[in-house]
Amino acid sequence: MNKHERLKKMIKGNRKWLLVRLGFAIPLAVLIFLFLQTETHALLYGSLMIVALLAYGLNAIRESRFMSSFTERVRAKRIIHIQYAFDYVMIVFIGFAFPLLMKLETISWVPFLVFSLTALALLFVERLLDEKVKLIDPEQPTRRDVKRESF
Repeated sequence: MNKHERLKKMIKGNRKWLLVRLGFAIPLAVLIFLFLQTETHALLYGSLMIVALLAYGLNAIRESRFMSSFTERVRAKRIIHIQYAFDYVMIVFIGFAFPLLMKLETISWVPFLVFSLTALALLFVERLLDEKVKLIDPEQPTRRDVKRESF
């Protein structure tokens, strides 16, 4: 299968995963809001956030398997799985660690600084990993290609 055919199938599958991601993102956003607003039910909302993040992690594993199924190269598959692991870590940070830091009322600029540096690092690492995938398997569309063609 050439790059164009792979890209078409990835985009079609990516639409399905987008709906699943939204199914996790909306309740998680509501839980984050409730977690930050309440004093009495913080443990309940925090627990539900953890459950939602674990379920999202299982979904990320399935999505990474789908996206890596288009290449036969083991190293490319590994790199694709690493990309999804980095995304998951960022989601955990945004969805749990960052609100927890806000709830604990740490110095106001520390969570923002850590979040900003983490986001920049994620962008840099994602670009680097995309380039590695391109070197290992030139016929494998990168995540940037899929994102660009999806919208």
